[in-house]
Amino acid sequence: MKRPLTLSLLILSLDQLLRYFFQFTFEGRQLLFFGQNWGFTYVVNHGLWINPTISPRFMLILQIVSIVLWAIIVYYLKLYHEKYRQSIYIDLAFAWFTVGIFGNTLDRIIFGYIRDYFINPIAISNLADLSVIFLLVFLGIELFKFPKSRDLLKFRYTRK
Repeated sequence: MKRPLTLSLLILSLDQLLRYFFQFTFEGRQLLFFGQNWGFTYVVNHGLWINPTISPRFMLILQIVSIVLWAIIVYYLKLYHEKYRQSIYIDLAFAWFTVGIFGNTLDRIIFGYIRDYFINPIAISNLADLSVIFLLVFLGIELFKFPKSRDLLKFRYTRK
């Protein structure tokens, strides 16, 4: 469990450093490439990037549920390591999952809002928002390279 938590902390630190970098470098400015669809800027977001006007109460409930889900995933990650193998791909998938949950939660706790900086065709987001993509990539690599791990969907743990 040391490696996935260390990777989580490293990527979460990178996420926070990027937020500070763009906050102090790009506030009020934009750097665009490939037309108007991709680039960097700095904006403050009080909701979700998919729904900026979401209610604060629902946001709090969503974050609590996310943290509980993270704790459950920690339990299953430990079981995966015991039953199948220690895998860098699963550890990276877990790290990106952690960044996705705690990256924006830290901003919301510390600042009361989320700092976004990456312009893409869907919205302005940050590394934590994009972490789901990386999570799915590394999970897909694990499932492809280690076919036995596909049993994860029907995983049942029995104590010895």
